[in-house]
Amino acid sequence: MTTHNTIPVSRIPKSTRLTPYIMSLKRAKEYSISDVRRCLNAQPGQITPTECRRICKHARLRELTKNPLRTLQSYKKEMQICLRYGNREAHYVEGMKQYFALRHTRIGMRHFKISARKHFDQGNYLLGLLKLVSGDHNEGMKILDIFAWKKKTRTVDRLWMQLKQSLREIQIIKLKSYGTNQILLMPSQTCNPSELNKRCTKCFHYKEIEKFLQLVYRG
Repeated sequence: MTTHNTIPVSRIPKSTRLTPYIMSLKRAKEYSISDVRRCLNAQPGQITPTECRRICKHARLRELTKNPLRTLQSYKKEMQICLRYGNREAHYVEGMKQYFALRHTRIGMRHFKISARKHFDQGNYLLGLLKLVSGDHNEGMKILDIFAWKKKTRTVDRLWMQLKQSLREIQIIKLKSYGTNQILLMPSQTCNPSELNKRCTKCFHYKEIEKFLQLVYRG
């Protein structure tokens, strides 16, 4: 009688039962900063590293883009992991904090460029303005042309209002070069400099700088 050695079969462990929140998170079309926080606090087995990476990379950070200074005291872990995975809004927020609040302009500009390369409109718009006021007019104009303002200014007007909200609690340092670089773009007298909402191809960039300088010179 032939005997056969029995090969032990390893027991396949049951997958961790997911909570209703994690299940809904997987089906969500949009993630928020709260989802990033819950992802960081999830128990082992509740969510995979790939899923966590997707959440942190694509999370919308509206609370922070409206008030970047909140990241000086809070949301540090959330910002770290979002930056690690290339979240474009996190780079915009970090750029605002570094460039305007901490006055680390090189670091801030690097984050703005990353945000712009990832096609975040607010990052592109602000980068274009900073290029204009710093004297790199050709590059600034090229960036702002992305928004097709010659046809309609609706997009740049919306982005300006969002930028104005982001900067409302930030004290911007006045640089002499800002005014000098604006003068170099001054249009002819046919364009009224005081009517900022009336812009043509000759005065558009000059007036975009003027709106920014009104924030700079506010006090």
